[in-house]
Amino acid sequence: MNEPENLPKQVGRYEIKRLLGAGAMGSVYLAEDPRIKRKLAIKVVKLDAIRNEADRNEFLARFQREAEVSGVLNDPGIVTIYDVGDSEVGPFLAMEFVPGKPLDSLIKSGEMGRMPLRTKLQIAAGVAAALDHAHAHGIVHRDVKPGNVMLTEEGRPKLMDFGIAKREDASLTQTGTFLGTPSYASPEQIKEGQATFRSDIFSFGVMVFEMLSGVLPFPGTSINTILYKIVNEPPLDVKPPVVGVLPERWQGIFGRVLCKDPEGRYASCAAFLRDLLDAAVDLDKNERLELMGVLKAGPGAVAPPVLQRAHDETMYVPPEKPVVRRTGLRMAGIALALAILGAGAWLLFRGNGARTVTVASVPAQAKVMKGGQDLGATPLPVPLKAGEEIVVARPGYLSQTVTFDGSSIPPVLLQPRITSEQLQTIPEGATVVMDGQTLPGQTPLSVALWDQSRKHEITFTKGDLTLPVTFLEGETPGTQAYHLVSAREAALTGEVKTVDATTPGTLRLAAEYPVRVRTEDRDLGEVAPGGRLELPPGTHRLKLANPRVFYSETRTVTLEPGQAVSLPLPGLVNLTVETYPGSGTVMINGVPTGVESDGSQPIRVVKGSHRVTIQGKSAAPQRVDLGADKYLKFKI
Repeated sequence: MNEPENLPKQVGRYEIKRLLGAGAMGSVYLAEDPRIKRKLAIKVVKLDAIRNEADRNEFLARFQREAEVSGVLNDPGIVTIYDVGDSEVGPFLAMEFVPGKPLDSLIKSGEMGRMPLRTKLQIAAGVAAALDHAHAHGIVHRDVKPGNVMLTEEGRPKLMDFGIAKREDASLTQTGTFLGTPSYASPEQIKEGQATFRSDIFSFGVMVFEMLSGVLPFPGTSINTILYKIVNEPPLDVKPPVVGVLPERWQGIFGRVLCKDPEGRYASCAAFLRDLLDAAVDLDKNERLELMGVLKAGPGAVAPPVLQRAHDETMYVPPEKPVVRRTGLRMAGIALALAILGAGAWLLFRGNGARTVTVASVPAQAKVMKGGQDLGATPLPVPLKAGEEIVVARPGYLSQTVTFDGSSIPPVLLQPRITSEQLQTIPEGATVVMDGQTLPGQTPLSVALWDQSRKHEITFTKGDLTLPVTFLEGETPGTQAYHLVSAREAALTGEVKTVDATTPGTLRLAAEYPVRVRTEDRDLGEVAPGGRLELPPGTHRLKLANPRVFYSETRTVTLEPGQAVSLPLPGLVNLTVETYPGSGTVMINGVPTGVESDGSQPIRVVKGSHRVTIQGKSAAPQRVDLGADKYLKFKI
C-alpha cells in the first residue's frame, strides 16, 4: 500500500507509522507512543470539512465526549482511549489499536454466514456484556451497529466509537436529526431524535438479527423505506428459519427486542441474549452455561476466543482448564458456572426444578400473578416449575391463565374485553358521535360492542347542548348520566355548568396504575387507572398512594358543581438495579421490593425522587430522580 505524500510524521507526541483509513471527516493512523513503545490508533478530525461553525462546535463537543466516556468505561470489551488533544493537523484521539476486522466486513463478505451458531452467539455475548457495562454507567452509545464492533485476531469483540457521529457513513447525524445509522436506529431515534439505553438494545437486536439470519429485520432500497419500516412495520419473517434456533421462539424474542415501544423491550442486552441462548437448540449444556456466564459476570467479562483454521473453517477454543477426569470436569464446569451466574443459576440447579423464564404479552405492561400474588408487569422474568400456572391480566383485556410446560412461555396474546354499555344523558335524546362515527339512534343508547382495550372519544349533542367525554383504556360509562351544557356557554367560559348547583363534580385520575384515594375524613378506596370519582363541589385535599409503584403524594383540587376535572399523575418507568460482586434485595424508600439486585428484573416505579438501598448490605444509598428508565449499579 502506497502511503499518501501528506502523511504526518507526528500527531501530538505520537509517531505516525501508516494510514489505517480515511473519510470525509478525518483519518485514522497506526502510531507508536515513543515513551512506552505501545502501538495505538490515532483518529484525527478534519475541522475544515465542516463549514458551519455551530456544527463544528457540536462535533468537537462529541469528540471530547468520546474521550470523557472512555474515562468512565473500563471494560475489555470496549476500545480504550488513552489520550485526547490538539495538533497541527487537527484534534485527535489516541486509542487502543485493535488488529482485526470490523464485524460489518464479516457480514458483507459472507464469512459470518459460514460461522457456526455458537461462534456468532459468542460474539453477540461479548458485545452484550460491553453494552450493559456502558448502560450501568449511564452511557448510551446511540450508534450500535456491526461497523462499530471490531473483532480482534483472537475473535473477541470490541465496541468502539462512543459519542462521535460520522458523516462519511451516511448516518444522518447532522444537527436537528437523529444520531445513528438508519438501518439500526430505533423508532424513537427516528421520530424524536432521542435515545435511551433501550434504544441501544433495539439497535443491538437489529445487529444480532442480521448476524444470525444474514438479512436486516427492516430491509429497504432507500433510507425513507427503511425508516418507514422501522417505525411502522414488524420485523422481517425469516424464511427459511435460522438453523439451530427454535422457529417458534425466534418471533417472540425478536418481536420483543425490536418492539416499537421502548418499555416493551428487554431491560438489558443480557436478558435478550439469555432468552436467545435458551432458544438455541444446537448449543450443548456446557456451551450455553459458558456464554450465560459471560453475560452474568458483568464488567470485565469476555467471550471465549474464536480462532481461524485454514480454509476458513471456524474452530471453537474453550478456556484453559486443568486436566481432570470426565466426571470431575463436568462437576467443575457446573460449579464454575454457578459461581459466575450467582443466585439465578442456583435457582436453576438447586433441585426444585424451577427455572426463570421471561413472561411477555401483547400488549405489554400486563399484570402477572402467581398464586394470587402480583409479581409485576410484563415483560417480566418469573421463576417457574413445570406445571405451574400464572395469570396475565390487563385492564380492558380478558385475563389469560398460562401453564408452564417446563421449556418456555410464548408471548401471551391478550384479547380485548368486549361489553355492552348504556350511554345516558341529561336531557335524553342526544346524538352520539363515537370515535368519529355517528351512532344510529339517540340516548339512552346501547353500544353492543364496547371495546375496553382502547380509548374512546365521544361527543353528545342535542340542539345547542353538547358534551365531549374521553374514556381511557379499561373505562366504561357505567350507570352515570352525562349532563349536557350550552355549546355557547362552554365556549365562553371554558367550563361545564349544570342547572343544579348541588350536582357533584367528577374527578378523573389520569394514571397508568390504580390509586388509593383518601380525603381528610374518609377513605374513598382504590380507583382503577383512568377511573372517576364523584366529589361534592368545593376544595378537596386528597392523599393519593400506590405502594406497589412507590407512589405517595397529597394533591388539592377544586370542583365546581357538575365540573369534570382531569388530574394527571406521574407516569411509570423501569428501574433496574445490579450489584457486584454479590446481590441482595432492592429497597426503595425503605420498602423491600422483593426483587434481587442481579439486574435481571426491572422494577416499575413512579417518576420522581426515590432512595434506593440494598437490604442488609453496606452499599451507600443512592438518591435517584427518575424521569426515564434508569439502570443503577452498586458495589457491595
